[in-house]
Amino acid sequence: MRAREEPDLDGTLTSPEAGNRAIRGGAIRVAGYGAGLLLTALVTPFLLRHLGVAEFGQYTTVIAIVTMVQGFTDAGLTIVGQRIYVHADAAGRRRLMGDLLGMRLVLTPVGIVLGVLFSVVAGYPNAIVSGTIVAGIGTIFAVLAAALAMPLGAELRFGAVTAIDFSRQLAIVVGITVLVIAGAGLLPFFFVYIVAGLVAIAVALACLGTSSWFMPRFDLRDSIAFLREALPVGLSLVVNTSYVRALIVICSLLATEEQTGLFSASYRISEILLGVPQMMLGAAFPILAHAHAADRDRLAYALQRMGEAALLVGVAVGLVLAVGAVPIIAVLGGSEFGGAADALRIQSVAIAGAFMTQVGTTALIAVHRQRELLLVNLFALVVVVVLGVTLIPAWGADGAALAASIGEVALAVVALTLLSRAEPELRPRLMYVPKLLAASGVAMLCLLLPGSDAIAAVAALAVYLSLAWLLRAVPDELLAALPRRGRAGAPHAGP
Repeated sequence: MRAREEPDLDGTLTSPEAGNRAIRGGAIRVAGYGAGLLLTALVTPFLLRHLGVAEFGQYTTVIAIVTMVQGFTDAGLTIVGQRIYVHADAAGRRRLMGDLLGMRLVLTPVGIVLGVLFSVVAGYPNAIVSGTIVAGIGTIFAVLAAALAMPLGAELRFGAVTAIDFSRQLAIVVGITVLVIAGAGLLPFFFVYIVAGLVAIAVALACLGTSSWFMPRFDLRDSIAFLREALPVGLSLVVNTSYVRALIVICSLLATEEQTGLFSASYRISEILLGVPQMMLGAAFPILAHAHAADRDRLAYALQRMGEAALLVGVAVGLVLAVGAVPIIAVLGGSEFGGAADALRIQSVAIAGAFMTQVGTTALIAVHRQRELLLVNLFALVVVVVLGVTLIPAWGADGAALAASIGEVALAVVALTLLSRAEPELRPRLMYVPKLLAASGVAMLCLLLPGSDAIAAVAALAVYLSLAWLLRAVPDELLAALPRRGRAGAPHAGP
């Protein structure tokens, strides 16, 4: 395996081409995410038919437990680690990576043990308890692979990061397919996650090169200092991923089972799409974190362009959901979930808002505003719960979707407001907002077109993008990043 030289991280993150690399990297991350979802969608029907309803429910329960453990034990570590990494020297980076691997080797097994204990206390059958142990080991390997990928993201090597994620997803799909063909029982399916985690680690090590392999480091003082910085961010991220899920719980308590099921269908679609802004905008985080200390003008420029690109894409995604809600629900849920179309149409506003939320929260982390980040997410939780309790009894699934949309928009507005108050020089110029809203309003008229809503959704997207371009609401950097354009990168002030 080839060793590689220590990268010039400062040069990478300050180069005129850094912005284009982040844009293309975000696109690569989204494409990899979409490919993984497609593979999962293709294999899931075969897995469901093979296991049957009861065993598939047990399988899903195990995956839910270990996924929650992974989320809780990882929350804040990766993004705060990357924030520190971009400012450290070569020795500091190796020490940081050793600390991160060491903390994950401690925290994740503890989380898995707690997950197993929960499955025992909850009275789950042995299949779920055993499955949690086996899949939990696979989760430890997956977490280690994610830690190894962090330097690659900081170096803007998003093709390598995507390869690591996709290799794990591909290994899971291949393993499930082989076991279905072999007629395996439930437990072997969880061993697939161990193999997939090992595959991801192997790909990560290959991408890093032998000179960049890291050994775990267990330094209590350094770990405590790191966790003190990461904990507020981690709590904020946990709250951020939980506040809309709270609506499902409220729905189950205050509405009928049918309305809860309809909102759950709408929520599941929106939950999948929420990964898009995280992948797309997360690619720029190393540039933002570095610019915070090295070049404030560059940071302001990057955030401005990120906001413009985020709203452009977010409104486009929301528009397709709003106009094409009926065929989207029909394809993904069938006629049984036809009533979820209205909830999805309402929740399309939340998807558009989520892109702007990602801009605000990413910026708050980059500029070390953990307190504001936690406050804004707690605010969103309160808003969503209050609105949910108020709207769901009267309007069911539609009320839950409305609460989610209002909460997401409020979160975006408050996050950007707190950012502007804490860092006045980062206050965004919002002249692009009315342009994009006007373009989307005109595009919504495509709902009046005769024919199917699927065709209307495609037409609406085309109208929206055309008007956005005519109104000069498309950032030049997005066009410059297209491979066929052959244009020079953004000026040094840009991202």
